[in-house]
Amino acid sequence: MCSPPKAEAETGLNPGQPGRCLNVRIHQPRRTAKIPLAACLAACLTTGSLALLAGCSAAPAGAVRNSLPVGPVRTGAAAQKFAQFPVSSKWTGAGGKDYTAVVNAKTGTAPHQFTFTAADSIVFWLNCIGTGTARIVSPAMHVNWGVPCGTGANPAGLTVTSPRSVRGSLVKARVTSPPGTHWEIRVDAHPAPARNA
Repeated sequence: MCSPPKAEAETGLNPGQPGRCLNVRIHQPRRTAKIPLAACLAACLTTGSLALLAGCSAAPAGAVRNSLPVGPVRTGAAAQKFAQFPVSSKWTGAGGKDYTAVVNAKTGTAPHQFTFTAADSIVFWLNCIGTGTARIVSPAMHVNWGVPCGTGANPAGLTVTSPRSVRGSLVKARVTSPPGTHWEIRVDAHPAPARNA
């Protein structure tokens, strides 16, 4: 850097010779590399996934089937039967609404039609053991819903607001599943209707 009060400055190339003063500022390149958005997104998702997995329970190394950490495994004839329905016949749903079973849990292998009294809100529970898709259809309720078959350990639920035109009346529903499978159905209502099918 040159000093302004001097009339003549040295260039520094040839000491002792007058010249011009050059003020030069050298910028060091930044050492931060630009990371592509895709790489950053992948890193964030991987970190988030690992954090979630760290919080999930897992069976310890060496756990065996039918042990406490793994849980019971249904085999043979038990694999063809549903366990006791995991939701009580009276329960409190979203918004503090009390639901009551209006069609108790039924099981079967062939298509089955049943009737129930439509309330303001209906919950269809459907479960299936085997492969394929179990389906419940109720044109009056505007329902055509299927769930994949599997072990039958966890029933799926669908909450439907009944059309005003059918509330308080008997409606029909039909459950089907592929050959060789077992289905399970239950219907809950809020509020509990005065009459049930």
